[in-house]
Amino acid sequence: MTRGIHWHHASLTVAEIDPAITFFGAVFGFEPMFIERGLADDIAALTGKQGLSADFTQMRAEGYPLILELIAFHAADDTRPAGDALPWRPGAGHVAFHVDDFDAVVERVVAHGGTVLGRAIEFPGGRSIYCRTPGGAFIEIEHLFGDPA
Repeated sequence: MTRGIHWHHASLTVAEIDPAITFFGAVFGFEPMFIERGLADDIAALTGKQGLSADFTQMRAEGYPLILELIAFHAADDTRPAGDALPWRPGAGHVAFHVDDFDAVVERVVAHGGTVLGRAIEFPGGRSIYCRTPGGAFIEIEHLFGDPA
């Protein structure tokens, strides 16, 4: 049933593209494969919302099989819904990063403008915490005991 289907990328919507690129580069080592600015006709067609445009990038980092896409939408009338501070609402999502040094990465997230949403939890296989990045995307930092695969 899944023959011919392959994972390509995960996408996070952000308020502004440049601070998000800087954050994911500084904290996780992602580098843009490309950056597109002002993409309008295709974005309006994909979303069904006339007058919508976007700036976006797809990024890679050594050691991650994930392609990370960051996208900042802009409406022609300059209206944009406020960013959602609640990662548990339908439509909100996050990407999770397994890290070797949990505390050091959480410190880097905060040092580069991210915020911790709650507190770290421990579960039988490791530790986890939710964070919000500059631009409003949600991420999870986790350390899994043993082999994360």
